[in-house]
Amino acid sequence: MADSDMLKAAKAEVERLKAELSKTPAYQKLMLAEQVVELYEKAEQVATYRGEHAAMFGRPEYASEPLKFKFLESKTKTAQIERAAVSFLTKVQRRATSGELLTAITEAGIEVGGKEPNKALSAYLSGFKSLNNSREHGGYGLVEWGDSPGPDQAGVFG
Repeated sequence: MADSDMLKAAKAEVERLKAELSKTPAYQKLMLAEQVVELYEKAEQVATYRGEHAAMFGRPEYASEPLKFKFLESKTKTAQIERAAVSFLTKVQRRATSGELLTAITEAGIEVGGKEPNKALSAYLSGFKSLNNSREHGGYGLVEWGDSPGPDQAGVFG
């Protein structure tokens, strides 16, 4: 058997095995795990920790730049929504309701979906470690703001 024939036979066997294995739950889990690894390898969290409070609670404090996640390519809707929400909150420098965030995210070209997009968005937002929700201070804000209304809102809510 010539080398080129051997290579063709090996490639055919690889494809046959991939097709067979792709039907198994273990292989499907492997593919999902590889996607997660790829996503996190492409994400880079930029933060500097300062102050005793930040060190004690593991919360970042920033000299001038808020928490950012840099995605080379946002492959998931979740990553796109988080990036758009963080970008909007950074721009307005105050907390926002899920309705305001829905408008900003929709204007960014991201379709949230669901029968009630506002509720669907709230479900997304509540899972982001970069955001927190404080109803008494106006809604969702960046985690580095703590429980305050936001950097530009000192004294607005009491």
